[in-house]
Amino acid sequence: MGTCKSQKQNKNSVNQINQFNLSTQFPKLKDQIHFFDQISLEQLNQPDLSTFLSKHINKHRIVNEGKTWIAVNEVKCILNTKTTILIRNFIPETDAAIQLIYLLKQLISVSIGAQELQVDFNEYAVELFHYFQAQLIQISIEVLLAVNTLMKKQEHWWNDNYFSWRKNYIQSMFKIKQPDVEKVEFILPFFEYIALLKECAKQFCNKLKSPDLIAIDIKAQQEVLEQFYTQLRTGFLQNQSIQADSINWEHRMTSNQLEQRLQTYTLFIKKKNSIS
Repeated sequence: MGTCKSQKQNKNSVNQINQFNLSTQFPKLKDQIHFFDQISLEQLNQPDLSTFLSKHINKHRIVNEGKTWIAVNEVKCILNTKTTILIRNFIPETDAAIQLIYLLKQLISVSIGAQELQVDFNEYAVELFHYFQAQLIQISIEVLLAVNTLMKKQEHWWNDNYFSWRKNYIQSMFKIKQPDVEKVEFILPFFEYIALLKECAKQFCNKLKSPDLIAIDIKAQQEVLEQFYTQLRTGFLQNQSIQADSINWEHRMTSNQLEQRLQTYTLFIKKKNSIS
């Protein structure tokens, strides 16, 4: 009887977790992040974790309300505490978890650089950056869940296709290719996806934010070139005019000198004839 009752309670708790609203049960964003750290994927009971997290981030307007870095930094703090535990138990799984944490920290560092440049973004770049921030939050939570999975040596809930559609979408939006990465055991899908997000962040930092912005930059370069060539042509014409004036002046001087010499020679001939 006791076992049956316990199983029934567990089933009810799963249904409750599927149906509850994180924002009402955990009003603070930090509490929501800690919930993801403590919950097991069996309790989440989500066949598509990626879609679930995406809907959660959009529904609670984490990006739109400027809470991106609160969420990301909270994940980072939790992972920092786990690192001390991981380095004491060196096995392939913990090694992969440490690498995953390091990769996420690299991504966050590059993303902060992009954040500092957002004041110069145009409307299209702002839209792109909002999507990028949503992916940054989602991958942070996914790394947290993956580290817990590796620490507990549980079955991996990600596979080679887990990030597939998201990678394709980002590549089409940012017009970039998937960077080549080394083969890393256990976390290769994460490794590839984080490498792609780093390329997106670098585009923002290099001000290659979108095809629209690239077109603007090209147009600006063309305007500068046009001004340069206009000035060059004007200077060339002015030089030609100066050269022409100089030639005309020299021609006049030569003609005057020749005329004076002819006059002098004529007078000399007349004088000589009169004497003879």
